[in-house]
Amino acid sequence: MNPTVERWLPLAPAAVASLYFLIGLAVFSVRSAIWGVRHDRELAGRAPSILIGSFLRDYFGWMIRPLWWLVLQSGIAPNTVTVVAMAIGGAAGVSVAFGRFALGGWLFILSGILDTLDGRLARARNRVTVAGAAFDSLLDRYADGAMLIGLSYYFRSSWALVPALGALFGTSMVPYVRAKAESLGVAMKDGLMQRPERVFTLGLATVLSPWFETMHPAASGPGHRLAAISLVLLAITSNATAIGRMTRLLTALRKRTLASASASTSAAPAAGPPRPGTAPPRLVRT
Repeated sequence: MNPTVERWLPLAPAAVASLYFLIGLAVFSVRSAIWGVRHDRELAGRAPSILIGSFLRDYFGWMIRPLWWLVLQSGIAPNTVTVVAMAIGGAAGVSVAFGRFALGGWLFILSGILDTLDGRLARARNRVTVAGAAFDSLLDRYADGAMLIGLSYYFRSSWALVPALGALFGTSMVPYVRAKAESLGVAMKDGLMQRPERVFTLGLATVLSPWFETMHPAASGPGHRLAAISLVLLAITSNATAIGRMTRLLTALRKRTLASASASTSAAPAAGPPRPGTAPPRLVRT
């Protein structure tokens, strides 16, 4: 076989998937320019994002409509979709651990897509429950962790291991701080690197990494420099998001404490003159 063909052939399946989204982007852009942007009501209700603008969200919602229709017509339960998404996320981690980055990247993106459909499916069937939302959030941590553990294993002898572990820590702290804040009655939905941004950034970089290595082979080292760079970005931004949320949480709790203390002081009766026969209060040195 021709060496060039042999080098590019393993990337053919990823090329087909990439072509689907690129053609879809072109069609959606033309359609939006002529008839206006078709807004996705489900995605519009999510927290605002810096990295993923409203146009990309609407494009994403439009592109997954065929998959959404299949899921809706299949009769599958929302929790089953959640489990499938986690399993695919685990497969993505195994794929990148053994160097199949294009496959692993697309599996990770597919896992993220299915994660957006389980809640949508529950709402469409009027089966939204607190237990289902908690189950979804918990299994998301396994999917994210599997991908980052797989990348950590692949880069175990490289400098990229440090940002991979940093990203693993940061991505676990972001949802934890949000859960802690909401348990204390503080809304916490903003941040630079939330889960959609993580899936988009890491998944896209992992998909494109083999293409970059094929065009610009590394002289030494484990390669996949694009994926390594995305891990650096993810480690910095996810930990910055977690620290930002912690700061806002502590500030909100301090303000609440001061407000409660001020209200208690205002509600307390004014101290009158001492009653006859009572000794004046003793001064205690502290």
